[in-house]
Amino acid sequence: MTNQTPLLDQRSEATSVTTGGEHTTCYVCGSADLERRFVVKGFTIVRCGQCSLQFVKARVSQDELDRFYEQKNPEDEFVYNDPANVRNLNFYYYRLRDVIQRHAGPRGRILVVGCSAGCFLDVIEGWERHGIELTAEYSQNARAKYGVNIHRGTLDDYICEEAYFDVITLQDVFDHVRDPMATLRACHRLLAPGGLIIIKVHNISCLYSKVTGSRFYALLPPEHLSYFNKTSLRHALSRTGFSVLYHTYIGHLLSLKTVAFRLSHNGKPGLFYSLYKVLRRSRVGDLSIRKNLHDIITIMATKGAE
Repeated sequence: MTNQTPLLDQRSEATSVTTGGEHTTCYVCGSADLERRFVVKGFTIVRCGQCSLQFVKARVSQDELDRFYEQKNPEDEFVYNDPANVRNLNFYYYRLRDVIQRHAGPRGRILVVGCSAGCFLDVIEGWERHGIELTAEYSQNARAKYGVNIHRGTLDDYICEEAYFDVITLQDVFDHVRDPMATLRACHRLLAPGGLIIIKVHNISCLYSKVTGSRFYALLPPEHLSYFNKTSLRHALSRTGFSVLYHTYIGHLLSLKTVAFRLSHNGKPGLFYSLYKVLRRSRVGDLSIRKNLHDIITIMATKGAE
């Protein structure tokens, strides 16, 4: 990665730079019925008329993504870096833990894809805990707690025996990957028969998304390449050998400074970003509110017996 030309200035509306052509069909269902929905930061987002998946039409290369992530402002990750925010993150994590234990029992082997610093692993005690994390700092922090069970890298270069895990989670990860179907096939190989896969993503069909349109806070290409709802998630899972059990909308706790940052479209200069800069310097910014706009969907599926 010697080319230092940025893929995109995340705080501008610059035109995207892509060299890999475009998707001509939906990568979940294969339909060519694609409708142009939005142009965000120079990236065209289309909607599949068959399965309702929305996605970035450009085929963004891995090198381009690497350059994008290298040049991200560290401030964008304050939600996961701020020790004061652990309580807010745990509000969702404890509820997800309870869902998992109701369906899979009190213990087993779990793999968290995109484990960050291991915050979710911390709350699911009694399990054999494994994680995959690409970011060096996060993976180092997680490895300090869980040792060699943390792999720095991606699911593509993760080496593990097949059918090893009872549960695999992808939280705030599935909308980032370049090939969601390949990711699901890899998870299918790693799960034991009867094992569970849990995916948490933003819900592109929530009312808030419909009202805000191209200003929906989760429309962040090329960081988010795919935009799912319950229909497209069910299509993707069923086409890769999973049986969907159910979907749910688990609420979250957010600090006031996080709310302002999200409303600024993750750092775009303007009123909300100015408010964020004020709140981050004040204790008021650490105050929390409970949020559930059905803008986050969590779906659970199982791998059938073979």
